[in-house]
Amino acid sequence: MRSESWQRNLYVIFIAEFLVLMSWSFANPFMPMLIQTMGKFTDREAAFWTGLASAISGICMFISAPIWGIIADRWGRKPMILRAMFGITLISVATALAPNVFWLITFRGITGLFAGSMAAASAMVASSTPREKLTYAMGILMVANFGGSALGPLIGGIMGDAFGFKAVFYIIGAVYFLGGIGIMFFTHEEFTPVPADQLPSFRKLWNLARSKEIMPLLVVLTVLSIGPSMMNPIIPLFIQQLNTKSAASASGLAMSLMGIVAAISSIIAGRMGARMSLKTMLIWGCILTGVMYLPPVFATSVFVFIVLMSLRGVFNGGVMVPSNSLVSLSVSRTEQGMAYGLQQSANSLGNGLGPLLGGVLASAFGLKIVFPISAGLFVLAGFAVMKLLPKKDPRQVASHEVE
Repeated sequence: MRSESWQRNLYVIFIAEFLVLMSWSFANPFMPMLIQTMGKFTDREAAFWTGLASAISGICMFISAPIWGIIADRWGRKPMILRAMFGITLISVATALAPNVFWLITFRGITGLFAGSMAAASAMVASSTPREKLTYAMGILMVANFGGSALGPLIGGIMGDAFGFKAVFYIIGAVYFLGGIGIMFFTHEEFTPVPADQLPSFRKLWNLARSKEIMPLLVVLTVLSIGPSMMNPIIPLFIQQLNTKSAASASGLAMSLMGIVAAISSIIAGRMGARMSLKTMLIWGCILTGVMYLPPVFATSVFVFIVLMSLRGVFNGGVMVPSNSLVSLSVSRTEQGMAYGLQQSANSLGNGLGPLLGGVLASAFGLKIVFPISAGLFVLAGFAVMKLLPKKDPRQVASHEVE
């Protein structure tokens, strides 16, 4: 491949992924209100149905993620990006036409089955980028990940209030379609299939998942994903109770600010990680993040609620950075792909179970109960890390093995 080809691939994929990841979260701030337009649902009922829709999407993604990864090794990463982008284009249009909450939930589940463009994009960038430039390239992709996810709820909330909730799904479809066109015509992949005897298999994946190095980490990662995702059905409804005007926009602002604070926190945590144990950082990151989930329940105005919700991300870097690093350090170099596939499945499972749990709790006991439960899950994860993960830092083990 020509020396400039990897750069073209990187920047085209960066733009496409930034846009689609941003549009992926457009609907988060107004999903409960959209459901309320489909029937005479109370806030508690809307929270339940929103949680169920998110759960179906996350669980479907949990099931499909490793399958798409195996197919990518056989057919190439670029076809997997195009599959995700054009598939979600069609599903988004169908979602805009959903006549009732049951069809909406069905289409959210199908969306989860087709999702996963970021994983394929990361693999494509990694396979085409010179090894000495790989860290730089992955850093660029993380900007797309954090930046798109942070801006998406804010823009989606504003568009939902301005154009109507269903209209936003047409915009999501258009963004994914343009991203697919960009990938199709402006990137190039020189794909060499992996020999059949070296292909990852479900048996290898299962053996790794139940290993003593990875299983405890997957449990912790699932719990860490459940905590924040429990809040997604609750935030718009809580804001709507404080002030019914522009609830979608305010919800999007709260989610976006939290994402921005978390991104800054991750940069700081990345620098701290070189000077302290990853396990220690993860323990304190979990506990302190849990503490920050409690104050928003006492907010009496939308402004105070948004500020307190954004502060949830202050210690989030102490959760994300060490957990992602431990996934890599806990396995051999030849198992990195499967390990991160398992990580994505664990995150997807938590992202699916969290909204369902939050919706059920809110429906049964009211919106406020979700805040202390989410906080408790983070604290529980901190103690699980303390008890389950090895005492010795994996970096020391890796260094010893090299010596």
